[in-house]
Amino acid sequence: MPRLPSPNRVKTHYLYTVWEAAQAVGRHRQTVIRWLKEKGLIADRSKVPWLIKGKDLKEFLGHRRAKSKTKLALHHLFCLGCKNPQEPDGKFAEYTQATPTTGMLKALCPSCGSIVNKVVRRADLEAIRAKIEVTVQQANPRLVSQPAPPLNDTSAMEAKTDEKAHFG
Repeated sequence: MPRLPSPNRVKTHYLYTVWEAAQAVGRHRQTVIRWLKEKGLIADRSKVPWLIKGKDLKEFLGHRRAKSKTKLALHHLFCLGCKNPQEPDGKFAEYTQATPTTGMLKALCPSCGSIVNKVVRRADLEAIRAKIEVTVQQANPRLVSQPAPPLNDTSAMEAKTDEKAHFG
């Protein structure tokens, strides 16, 4: 499914033709015409070409985008297969720390059985534990802390090869 067009690409004080509106939001002009006829986008249709106010187009796209967003509870994870927020199967999830302040919550979807993930803050972990059982997995130390940089000192080896070349 393609991403929703961004309302930020539309200039508020500009009048768009159907073709210009389609180019501005990265859609086909027939899509914009369908928005005008069926979806409630407002335009001046008294003359040809139809003119769409930038303010109206931006508002229309903003409403569509807001309608598609889902606000999740802390203990819910969004399943891409079901396209719904879900509470983990068996109220059980695993937390793996990714950075010092955040980590990945991983669980199974109760509806389809697929793995669902959610990035959560470490500070929110106790609030999540109040609703579901969370086990904390040991983080990969390479991801959490930076190891000492490798020393690539080749000057000693070069000095030995130069001595052999000169003295035979």
